[in-house]
Amino acid sequence: MRHHEGGLPDRLVRAGVTGREAEVLWAVAERLRNREIAERLHVSVRTVESHIAALLRKLDAPDRAALAETGARLRRSARAGSALPAPLTSLVGRAEETSELLALLGSHRLVTLIGPGGVGKTRLALHVAESAGAESAGATALADRFPGGVRMADLAPVEPESVGDTFARALGVVPEPGWPLRDIMREVAALSGCLLLADNCEHVVAEAAEIVADLLGAGGALRVLATSREPLGIPGEVAYQVPALPLPAPDASERAESIAHYDAVRLFVDRAAAASPGFALTDAVAPAVAALCRRLDGLPLAIELAASRLRTFGPLELVEHLDRRFELLSAGARTAPPRHRALRSTIDWSYRLLDDGERALFERLGVFPADFDLAAIESACGGENLGGEAVITLLPRLVDKSLVSTAGRGTGRYRLLETIRAYAAHRLAGSGREPDARGRHAAHYLAFAEQAAERLRTSEQRVWLDRMTTEQPNLHAALAHAVSTGDVESAWRLIAALQRFWDVTGRRRDAHTWVRQALAVADPPATPAVVAGLTEACLILDSRDARAAFDLARKAASLAAGLDGLTRARAARAVGTSATWIRPELVAPALREALAGFGDEHPWDSALTMQGLAITTADLDRALQWGRDSAAFFRRAGDQICAANTLYIMAQRSMSAGVADDEVQAWLGESHALAEAAGSEADMAHAAVGFAQLAWLRGDHDRAAELMTECLPTLRRLGDRRCTGRALHMLGQRAYERQEPARAEELLRASVEAIALAGQSFVLVSAIEALAAVYAAQRRPRSAAVLLGTAHRVREAADAHMRPRRPPDQELRHALVRILGAGPFDSAHTRGERLSPAAALRLVPLDEPPLLTTP
Repeated sequence: MRHHEGGLPDRLVRAGVTGREAEVLWAVAERLRNREIAERLHVSVRTVESHIAALLRKLDAPDRAALAETGARLRRSARAGSALPAPLTSLVGRAEETSELLALLGSHRLVTLIGPGGVGKTRLALHVAESAGAESAGATALADRFPGGVRMADLAPVEPESVGDTFARALGVVPEPGWPLRDIMREVAALSGCLLLADNCEHVVAEAAEIVADLLGAGGALRVLATSREPLGIPGEVAYQVPALPLPAPDASERAESIAHYDAVRLFVDRAAAASPGFALTDAVAPAVAALCRRLDGLPLAIELAASRLRTFGPLELVEHLDRRFELLSAGARTAPPRHRALRSTIDWSYRLLDDGERALFERLGVFPADFDLAAIESACGGENLGGEAVITLLPRLVDKSLVSTAGRGTGRYRLLETIRAYAAHRLAGSGREPDARGRHAAHYLAFAEQAAERLRTSEQRVWLDRMTTEQPNLHAALAHAVSTGDVESAWRLIAALQRFWDVTGRRRDAHTWVRQALAVADPPATPAVVAGLTEACLILDSRDARAAFDLARKAASLAAGLDGLTRARAARAVGTSATWIRPELVAPALREALAGFGDEHPWDSALTMQGLAITTADLDRALQWGRDSAAFFRRAGDQICAANTLYIMAQRSMSAGVADDEVQAWLGESHALAEAAGSEADMAHAAVGFAQLAWLRGDHDRAAELMTECLPTLRRLGDRRCTGRALHMLGQRAYERQEPARAEELLRASVEAIALAGQSFVLVSAIEALAAVYAAQRRPRSAAVLLGTAHRVREAADAHMRPRRPPDQELRHALVRILGAGPFDSAHTRGERLSPAAALRLVPLDEPPLLTTP
């Protein structure tokens, strides 16, 4: 099923179904009642009824049951089709292989397609995955076996250290520094019920095998379809050797009618007709076509390359060229498998047919690790060595010769097949022009990143987030070049430009890696660009590694001391933001210094600083005014993500003070709507957490727990420690209320672990004190006293606005003193005061026998 750019299936677009109506349709498909739909979407029941009436009319559904079935079917198709790239050409043959592989997937959890480069493993796997994820008429659809749809992890451009992140992103898991990525991936994999396509595993086979084994070991309905030049070597794996295409036998008749049904011949004829319209398989050319297919060993890639040459040569001439090239090159590659030699010979032969300008451009295209557009080609590949011809003249000739492919219709993007890209990169390395090409490539993507960073502050942010996602491999290649060549300034400029993209799209682990690498190159020089990079690095490290963020901010402030006012203001904001969890007394002065430095000339920076003041200003009324001013600017600028975040902050500050009025609900509703419009899953999840907290404050604890339970998997997948800790805290409190102490202990310990890493004093103190109450209820008073000591330490160290609104539970304290006695209680409490939350969790529960009476 095709999909509209906004994410809706074509059928819904054609029917005029809006995004909100689609949300209602998915909810109806889940068999939710109107009231439940209204609560989920935060609209009235009457609005839901209106949307359902419109859906019944637009989708021509006779009743609600039919509408639910339509929604379920479209949702399955949407999930199945969203993750796979659309093939650019038809698949010729492979009917038997497809049938066999679908059967194998029905009975085995891991099937690996193995075979040489160019045999068509990826194309066949995509076809099988598409067939598995689509509904088939008259038979039980494999789509029903994969309710989580089809996901794809393309490992072709991936280095070994990034394999885990690639699998995580395919499963929708956001890698988060310091959190056990494997555990979250296993949890998501066990629940997803998806078909995971792991493509191009051969160069990272050990890493891929380890992760796939781990995911399958989690249980659940997950199936994995992998492609590699060798098996992964996992118990239970079915290694399926992808054969070359069937060929006419050497002694068989070579009349057109006799060879036309062979898949290798069919592929050649299909691609030849596309390259040279009017080409037909006749008795006159049939012997040459049969010879070509046999000499190319039935390898699809080699056959397609040969067929593209029909623009220049006839079939008989192609055979003559192949004879000379194969004999010339096979002697130089005795260690390579025969099919690899044939494939390389075909590419080498195609390369030798290029003129000087075409060769020069082709070699330089090896600098791109993934797709690219014309502007990037002109920047990275221009130069005198192209023989005076423009890139725009040479590129179509390489496309015509099938060495460059278009990456989808109408996208304006191009790509090299992985085998061809590796060949071009090898040629570039041997040409002596690689340093210049890589320098040009890095310069182009640095300029692109800085342009994108500006656009992310406007109403175009969703478009530019998509563009940066598309260009991520190229952006990271540019960063790698800056680091490897010691270009410190360019490295920090790129980090500054990419910070918000990394943060919004959940690529914080990438950010941590690049920050560490940039710091390892050399001491940062005192320039505005470097200070900007350090300050942006603070933003993404903050709350995940508060000490590192604060240290970077102080370094930035030191470097900025002798620089311009804007640079000093940015450094001051970094100090104010990162000092929240380390040196709270520095926060307000630093942020006010930054605000004065930005003035009216830099309104976006001023608004972001106001957002920081909204978080940290102790007086609630003043904090909310900072928030209103910040949100108003972001709305005017079209920055939906920052506006959504500011509104969420305002709601949080109000609820922390016990305010749960309709204005708070309106802020959360607008925050969710803005986040949805911007496509920010993290900000939508934050709003959902806010609605749960609001329900709790209003006394509806069951509804609050239900909302938190719904959003907890998303928060864990996104790596959001703070909100995960909040959700676990609330669920632990609800379990305690329900007199489920063991469950409450489990949830509250997990809450403290998450929040202790993220840093959020008011939730952390509440969670520790709640856990102390659980241990008291379990008749473990010394453990409870130790935790009260740790909570007291955290409470006293926090700035005023970061402390819980409720005072410590004095009744619990007095009860523990009565049970233990004043001396033992003070001893345990003092012991807890010396412990960090993490250390306290390692210590408790203490080795104390449960008492016979409760406090």
